[in-house]
Amino acid sequence: MTIAGNIYGVVLNDAPEREALAAQFDEKPYAKPPVAPVVYMKPLASIANGSIAVPNGGLTAATTLAVLIARDTGGVSAGEANDCIGATALALDLSVPADSYYRPAVAQKNADDRLSLGSFTTPHVPASIRLISDGTCIHEWSLDRLVRPIATLIADLGAFMTLKAGDVLLVGLPGDAPTVTGGTSLRVEADGIPSLELTMREMAA
Repeated sequence: MTIAGNIYGVVLNDAPEREALAAQFDEKPYAKPPVAPVVYMKPLASIANGSIAVPNGGLTAATTLAVLIARDTGGVSAGEANDCIGATALALDLSVPADSYYRPAVAQKNADDRLSLGSFTTPHVPASIRLISDGTCIHEWSLDRLVRPIATLIADLGAFMTLKAGDVLLVGLPGDAPTVTGGTSLRVEADGIPSLELTMREMAA
């Protein structure tokens, strides 16, 4: 499968994270929780090839599901959204740890090697996704935690933006994603989807 378009992701689609941040949503500058999906982009240049250099302080390693869009999604209903999915793959979204969504570290999140994608396969939504570090599971989350399930997410996005055929959508990030350091081997795995393996190395001084 070829990524012929853009890579989009959504944040604040994890129910426990939203609950934990509920009090902050009442504060300025927004004074209320987000109503529409909160979207970010990953440039194609951020896709990792080979080992990943990890800076001092580590990287937040958020596992997710990548959906390859097969047809345009503008105006689709949730019932029609599944027909827009051409394939799925496991993904690992990497970023410099940050405490706030209000001042996102765009350069640190979208630098080189900040997204690792597995092999796309026949559309499948696993029950959960696991992150394995040197043979030990350091994080697991259920996609039941998504505030907007995938079909609903695609439909809600289609109300104000059109995902084009060839685009990729990262369906949500776990708010409790762990921090990883250099010198470790990671594997992202889920039932029914090819695993994703990558090596983390310490960034040269």
